[in-house]
Amino acid sequence: MKRMLTALLTGCAALTLLVVIQGCGVLGGPPTGVAVSAGPGESDSTVLVSWTTPAEGSPDNYKVYFRASADTGYLAVGETTATSFAHNPHGVTGQYKVAAVFGQDSYFGAEMPTTVPVAGEAALFEINTDSSRCGFGWTRDSGIGKVYSMTDSANCAVVDFYVSDLAVGTGGVLDIVSPNKARPDTGASIDTGAVGIVPRAAWKANGFSNPVSAETVPSYQAPPSATYFIYTQVAQPCLFGVYTAGDTLKHYAFVKVDSVNAAAGKVWIETRFQLVPGLRLIRH
Repeated sequence: MKRMLTALLTGCAALTLLVVIQGCGVLGGPPTGVAVSAGPGESDSTVLVSWTTPAEGSPDNYKVYFRASADTGYLAVGETTATSFAHNPHGVTGQYKVAAVFGQDSYFGAEMPTTVPVAGEAALFEINTDSSRCGFGWTRDSGIGKVYSMTDSANCAVVDFYVSDLAVGTGGVLDIVSPNKARPDTGASIDTGAVGIVPRAAWKANGFSNPVSAETVPSYQAPPSATYFIYTQVAQPCLFGVYTAGDTLKHYAFVKVDSVNAAAGKVWIETRFQLVPGLRLIRH
């Protein structure tokens, strides 16, 4: 009987040891829902990386990694026990990943969010040259830009700016103009050339910076200290920022004018759209 009891206890101990060892083997797991946003607070040039605690429990700490858009490898930029981390990339965009550290083991989250803006290009015409190809807008969920007509009221929800010389006829100095300033029904139109072309609709109200000298755009400030305006003159070459003031979630974008032919009423542009609302980083 004693021998049987001893054997039973020995078996139970071995089973307990096996469970403990197996338990140690599965301890730990990755963070979930890794995401980026502008912040913290009102900051538009720092990135707030956030995530959810692993289902397996709280780790010893988390490590945050960043790969700049021009680099091939990731660098560790921070360590925390919280579920968010503020990173100042000093104007650089890139991709993030987060690891939960349990002892000597690291478990990386599946999501690797990016702040790299979406690049595009387009050829646009002055509204009196070709009103069907004078508008331009970015799709908010993809950042892809597209040329639109200003003669179709259904496009009021997608056009972010259009090209005009702000006068009847063609051949004048060209401008990038906020779509709502073409509306003849509001009395706020600044574009006599758009009268009779642009239909009544809820066209967007966006802002455009003065030309900038590098791939950076200014922070938005409201009047009287305005940094974005209802139109900006197109030069060759020219760089300027865009602020989607008409959106509930505001976005920054960047436009580079590669070439202008005022006589033909044509403008060739490159664009970059920042998908993260409120984030003012557009360096590709």
